[in-house]
Amino acid sequence: MNNPFKFGEAVTGEYFTNRCKEIKDINKYIKSAQNLFIYSQRRLGKTSLIKTVLKGFEADSSVITIYVDLQRASTPGQFIEVYAKSITKAFSTKKEKIEKITGFFQKLIPFFEYTEGGNIKVSFDFSRTASGMGKALEEVYEIPQRIAEKYNKRVAVVFDEFQEISKYNGIEFEKNLRSFVQHHSGVCYIFMGSKTHVIRDMFENADRAFYQAAKIYPIDTISKEDLIKFIQERFGSTGRKIDEILAGEIANLSQNSPFHVQMLCSQIWLEGSGIINKEDVDSAVESLMHTQNELYYSWYNNVSMHQRAVLGSLSRETEIFSNDVRLKNNLGSTSTVQSSVKTLVNKNYVVKKDKKYEIYDPFFRIWLRKNTL
Repeated sequence: MNNPFKFGEAVTGEYFTNRCKEIKDINKYIKSAQNLFIYSQRRLGKTSLIKTVLKGFEADSSVITIYVDLQRASTPGQFIEVYAKSITKAFSTKKEKIEKITGFFQKLIPFFEYTEGGNIKVSFDFSRTASGMGKALEEVYEIPQRIAEKYNKRVAVVFDEFQEISKYNGIEFEKNLRSFVQHHSGVCYIFMGSKTHVIRDMFENADRAFYQAAKIYPIDTISKEDLIKFIQERFGSTGRKIDEILAGEIANLSQNSPFHVQMLCSQIWLEGSGIINKEDVDSAVESLMHTQNELYYSWYNNVSMHQRAVLGSLSRETEIFSNDVRLKNNLGSTSTVQSSVKTLVNKNYVVKKDKKYEIYDPFFRIWLRKNTL
């Protein structure tokens, strides 16, 4: 019997925790060609959400979808290859993929090779053309609009982890991409990111090329009620039962994060049977503390002594800037605490939520409570 919970990968279908409103909204924006900027903290299910939305368009012949994972592209050349390969997936047969993607390039000749799994790998030899990298980028930027015009269809392009483009060559890459995107009336661009302090600056800083280039659409944690229903249904799908109160405790322990709910429930399912009880939950938490111990130690050892003190305080306190809390935890001045918090946010160990700071990983917070004074 398969474990009914999955984590560590994008999920769709029965493994996807329902986000009905978000799906409805994004569908509406795609059909109206409204560009979107979707951001959230890591592991809140952005990629699972967008893949669920794109999958829903498989039966809609009026929309062509292109998903681009920019984590796989660390240079402009890799950006072109990843983008081109993503475009080929929009066409059905291998012959169609090669013919059509080749037809969209005028100055560059793409090279195709088949992998062992039967997939197509697209590459370019930039040294063989006088047009160089700049012209190659211009061509690939224009392809979505050409597709929209040629087939008279809406094209939806998703750039996942969009903030990665800031690593290519400063803000010039952003400017060049924006200069094309802003003229594409037949294309809906969805820019997604999880390094919130980086990507928000790209869209909220008036000096950046993508300032106000898309509707801002933040993704928050899932409601506790929806998570409780999901937990009960997934356990029930394998003949096991869990009551509403205990499912709610799991949601609380996981800070309503879908990734962490799936992570904890997966372990509970492995250790429990029949009717899930409190002992099963406690045992699963202890198991996670054991399996994650080295990872959490590495995070803890990756920061300064003062930052460790701030982490320990955040694991127990709801407000760390008050005079009482700073004195109680020997944290020093407000400015010193602010400096450490800023660093911890940049390292993605701490997030700001509802004007307060908290440990991002709920199980790291539990580990900190057990291992710090």
